[in-house]
Amino acid sequence: MPKILVIEDEPDQNKLIKLRLEARGYEVISVGKAREGIEFARREKPRLILMDMILPDMHGLDATIQLKACPETKDIPIIALSAVGSPDFIKACSQEGIAAYVKKPYDPKELFKTIEKFVTAEEKPEKKPKRKTVEKEDVDTMLQSALAEFKIPLPKKEEGLGQPRPEAAKKTQRRSILIIDDDLEFGRAVTAMLSERGFEVTVALDSVSGLKQAFTRKPDLILLNLVLPAGGGEGVLANLRKAPETSTIPVFVMSSLLSPGKLEEKARLLGAEGFIAKPIEPEDVLFIIESVIGG
Repeated sequence: MPKILVIEDEPDQNKLIKLRLEARGYEVISVGKAREGIEFARREKPRLILMDMILPDMHGLDATIQLKACPETKDIPIIALSAVGSPDFIKACSQEGIAAYVKKPYDPKELFKTIEKFVTAEEKPEKKPKRKTVEKEDVDTMLQSALAEFKIPLPKKEEGLGQPRPEAAKKTQRRSILIIDDDLEFGRAVTAMLSERGFEVTVALDSVSGLKQAFTRKPDLILLNLVLPAGGGEGVLANLRKAPETSTIPVFVMSSLLSPGKLEEKARLLGAEGFIAKPIEPEDVLFIIESVIGG
């Protein structure tokens, strides 16, 4: 994964940039001071540096001069982040070797476009192929195979399951999110916020219904708690990856029991696209989702 160093002293900005970049598959190192960032750059040699220009211990231009004078870091592209947008300042940034300038407040899409100018095609997160359309008659077969590992009988077939509602077919297709989590408070809060933003949200409270909804609805993104009734989240993810129709759906695993570091390690081990350490603010969940599948 491309490694990006973020040098930003505003905690909220630092957090949001890190969330958005990680959601797009980048490895992120984030620090709040220029000197700390310079040391990380020398040691870690990131592919790219995002640098706020107003930092508590050193101006961003001075930090840039030091980085450009160091053989280990002189070739690392630096993108300046600043609320100052005067032509003279932008010219000064260019003269000191800054590769690009992004004015705050920035549009996340524009920031990512700028980032991708300096990340080669080989280093960009791999795009997965589009998912195949699952035939309605295949749903029960896939579900039966998945539930066999949990030793749970296939639920009775519901009438109309998987059939699109007439009124829904007339509407423009919306981005769909499946939340597999028995935390009702979390599910309600995130559902309310996402629905207001135009997403279609489905909540499943256990592994069985979660698999069923995934196979029938084929959502654009799944938020999966690792601790669930009727089988754990790891088994759900394993079965989603086995079926060609669901194998490419982005899955973010969630947990309130593991530290962020342990959860990140678990997510990579399981092959998830990312992780969410709970508790988390619903707005931060929105930032993650918009970074992965758009608004």
